[in-house]
Amino acid sequence: MIEQTKDKIAVIGAGIIGLCSALRLQKMGFQVTIFDGNGVSNGASFGNAGHFATEQVFPLADPSLLPKIPRMLIDPLGPICIRPNYILQAIPWFLRFFAAMGPAARVHNTAAITKLNDQSLTQWKLLLKGIDGLNFLTMQGSLLTYEAGSIDNLAADYLMYRAKDVAVDMIDQDQVQTLEPLLSDQILGALYFTDVGHTISPINLSQCIFSAFTEAGGRLVAENIDRITTQFNPIIVESDQQSYTFDKLVICAGAYAKALTAQIGYQVPLEVERGYHLMVPMTQQLNRPVASNDRKFIMTPMQEGLRLAGTVEFGGLVNKADYRRSDMMLTHAKALVPQLASLQLHQLPEQARWMGMRPSLPDSLPIIDFCQKNPNVIFNFGHQHLGLTWAAISAQLITEIIAGKPSTLDLSPYRITRF
Repeated sequence: MIEQTKDKIAVIGAGIIGLCSALRLQKMGFQVTIFDGNGVSNGASFGNAGHFATEQVFPLADPSLLPKIPRMLIDPLGPICIRPNYILQAIPWFLRFFAAMGPAARVHNTAAITKLNDQSLTQWKLLLKGIDGLNFLTMQGSLLTYEAGSIDNLAADYLMYRAKDVAVDMIDQDQVQTLEPLLSDQILGALYFTDVGHTISPINLSQCIFSAFTEAGGRLVAENIDRITTQFNPIIVESDQQSYTFDKLVICAGAYAKALTAQIGYQVPLEVERGYHLMVPMTQQLNRPVASNDRKFIMTPMQEGLRLAGTVEFGGLVNKADYRRSDMMLTHAKALVPQLASLQLHQLPEQARWMGMRPSLPDSLPIIDFCQKNPNVIFNFGHQHLGLTWAAISAQLITEIIAGKPSTLDLSPYRITRF
């Protein structure tokens, strides 16, 4: 039996992308229902690094990765790894990823990433100001540190970022210590990204947005939508419990969007990049996110302690988490933060370790588009490592699509038909 509902727009996914999209639409006067059987931001939006990473303008498909691929296949604890039982399934994605390493593709994709980054903090500030949530955004910049193994690359990397108009300073060891006295003196220099923000609690940020959404009349249905019918209007979405009808549908399902879009006839090359974190206690705290160029992870000061995050693991949706990937980050953190030297893994609670799934496309760009087969279906997924960063701007873009307003950005780089 199909339940006739007065709600006009269904948003599938209650991660940060879905929440921002739903809030924007609700504020515009639409009646919005979010569907997510896992509740509010209990996936990648819960455990991310809390870093509004507007400095990350370069696509992940970098030719410098090519000589590292063999090690990826054999080192389960490296910064990038592929589960042995997932290699064959990952090959098609990696073939597209390699193709995106070409010079023309990198120029195109860098420009498209930069356009989103340039608008992201402006849109975040507007969204948060409207819900009294500006306290969830801290603007202290971020550091990318260099030790003996990579210090020779510091100047070249600085020029690379400056060439893309990223706000960055190149600082020496003494300046690093001035900004972050808790860091080790084995850090010889850093890039200081001055216009970068972070949040001390990604989950509380999500809850703040969700509260504003429900106060404006929105609702959450704690069911997973696994079937959609979009050939006709109204659109039908179905869980294993019942069916619902809506005028419009926004797919913000992250890592689970691939199966839903396939039902509409789109075969998108979406892959799951599994990321890990480890929460550790701090008696004193860093002032800003600190990423390591040598160790390929990031440390972010959080309400609950210091979050150690990063790594990429290709293992699909069903492989169990390998929490050794969380644990290894404590070794790196000890080298950079002497305060942690005596901390042992057995002292940490089980919930200190976490794994989440980033939805990644091989060109490092999201899909922000309407369905050409039924323009009442809108796509907003595939934000890879920049989901938190792009949540507010992508929400603005999809509301413009739905409202029929001129777009803030040229959306052609983010079309679903580009694949």
